[in-house]
Amino acid sequence: MRVKATVEVARLIPSYGFKGVEKYKDKKGEERTQWVTVWTKEQVREGETLEVSGDLSVKIESFTGRDNVPKQVAAININNPTITRSEMPF
Repeated sequence: MRVKATVEVARLIPSYGFKGVEKYKDKKGEERTQWVTVWTKEQVREGETLEVSGDLSVKIESFTGRDNVPKQVAAININNPTITRSEMPF
């Protein structure tokens, strides 16, 4: 399945890609944050806003949280991305 998202680069994964944050409002009007890992060799900078489209994959990841409690999350990944830099109005 192909997806398209506008994300802000939050953290670089050198030689592999980056973690991005997509912010949106849910149906109740509350602000939500969605983390996405984009696998690419393209050079990006932290804080940059990008439009990313690519193949969606989701997998369950397990980890131990800061509170020392085991947790599971659905990790969202975008593979084979096409990246477009968002136009910033100045």
